[in-house]
Amino acid sequence: MRFVHTGDWQMGLRAVQAQDRARQVRQARFDTARRIAEVARRERADFVLLAGDTFEDHDVDEADVERTVEVLNRFAPIQVYVLPGNHDPLVPGGVWDRRSWRRVEGHVHLLERPEPLELPGGSVLYPCPLRQKQNRADPTDWIPAREAGDARLRLGLAHGSLRVLPQAENFPIARDRAETAGLDYLALGDWHSYRVFGRTVYCGTPEQTAFDERDAGNVAVVELTGAGSMPQVRREAVGQLRWEALECRVEDPSDVQRLAEQLAAAGDPARLLARVSCRVAATAPPEALEHLEGLRTRWAAEALLLRWEAEAPPRRLRSEELPEGIFRQAAEDLAALAAGQAPSGPAAAVRDRDPAVLEAARRLLSRLAEEVAR
Repeated sequence: MRFVHTGDWQMGLRAVQAQDRARQVRQARFDTARRIAEVARRERADFVLLAGDTFEDHDVDEADVERTVEVLNRFAPIQVYVLPGNHDPLVPGGVWDRRSWRRVEGHVHLLERPEPLELPGGSVLYPCPLRQKQNRADPTDWIPAREAGDARLRLGLAHGSLRVLPQAENFPIARDRAETAGLDYLALGDWHSYRVFGRTVYCGTPEQTAFDERDAGNVAVVELTGAGSMPQVRREAVGQLRWEALECRVEDPSDVQRLAEQLAAAGDPARLLARVSCRVAATAPPEALEHLEGLRTRWAAEALLLRWEAEAPPRRLRSEELPEGIFRQAAEDLAALAAGQAPSGPAAAVRDRDPAVLEAARRLLSRLAEEVAR
């Protein structure tokens, strides 16, 4: 038996982090869903399991429901089993009651009840549909243990948080559920990262949804050879977009070059959403700042989205540019210290400080002087 395990499509995603590129991010999810259909056909999958959160919520636009139905209909004749998750639980008047959803063709099955379902080839599926957004109960509790002599392949399909962490989670699922219930494979949705825990697998979201997600953009292609055998699970990359969160500290031009290489390694700029957080040292030379600004300008033009969170240090004013009095005196004392001289008065107490600290003080002094001048 070979099948494709996917989930967390979240069609109609608002994509707030994508800012004015949210429309392109939403479109990518439909393109990726079509790629999943291609993967299923190429792999000659017996069926596809969609492990919850097909939709972002019950308030998605009607057009998003219609387009999702159109994509699911493309999977024919491959059977697709759709599980309601915590974003799109089975509730009266929800997305599953819409007339547009009812246009799915006969190969698409909405799993509305926690009861065994015979699959093609004589295997059995134990679906665990959700009926609310939050609950502390394990949705897989109902799955019966394998009876003696049962040689069928047994699959579980659920949406929730596997209990691998000590804290309680929404819809917590026992870590050993697959073993205690005698399941050959437990297909899970909810976590957006690809994770394998023996027979229990999170396929992750096929399209990354935020900068802090890791190992997203995949589906799982699964093979089972017989009851009790370990599943052969292969990760198949299908994601269209790449989200990168980069951090750097700029002290000299080599730091900017390193950042440029990281951006280049992210692949096609037209498919890249990047968030760059830079801390610019007060001692960074002008050529490093110039290089950094050039890098920002280039990637702002080429990337799908660039969120640039870098603040250059204030320009250090020359002593003669500062007003007479305490500002100018302090600037002259700091300049003397930077030149290795030992001024008299209060400045003598800081002559042993790190030169970088003294340079930062000079820039801060310039900022204060400019604010006073306003």
